[in-house]
Amino acid sequence: MRIDKTLYIIAVAALVAGDSVLSIGYLDWNATGEALAASAQEKTQARQSLNEVMSLLRSVDRAYASGNATEAQTRFDQARANWNKISPLISAREAREAQLLFDSLGNQLKSGGPAIKVKSTVNGMLEELREDIRRELR
Repeated sequence: MRIDKTLYIIAVAALVAGDSVLSIGYLDWNATGEALAASAQEKTQARQSLNEVMSLLRSVDRAYASGNATEAQTRFDQARANWNKISPLISAREAREAQLLFDSLGNQLKSGGPAIKVKSTVNGMLEELREDIRRELR
């Protein structure tokens, strides 16, 4: 009888602990999976913003390559503002990756880095946005 009671207590404790662990995982998933909760209209608007971000990044590259750093910075600021509309609708991991690329490009523009480096960063960003971010907004 004592063994049955002990097994019962262990079983109940395991169920309670398991439920707690599952609940934590579910809350984590909800917290980082906001993209799954985005409505169809939000995703459509985000895809439009993404297209604008990509166009603005191409403008950044063209302006910087032609020696117009002020125009490049203006276009970059516009691209980042549009990016800020998109990032809450995608996974935290993908948003962070893109944010790091934005930070890198911003630093290159501010420091007056070589145009070839800016072009390389922009091309990497466009690839990331085209492949990973667009997939999340489907």
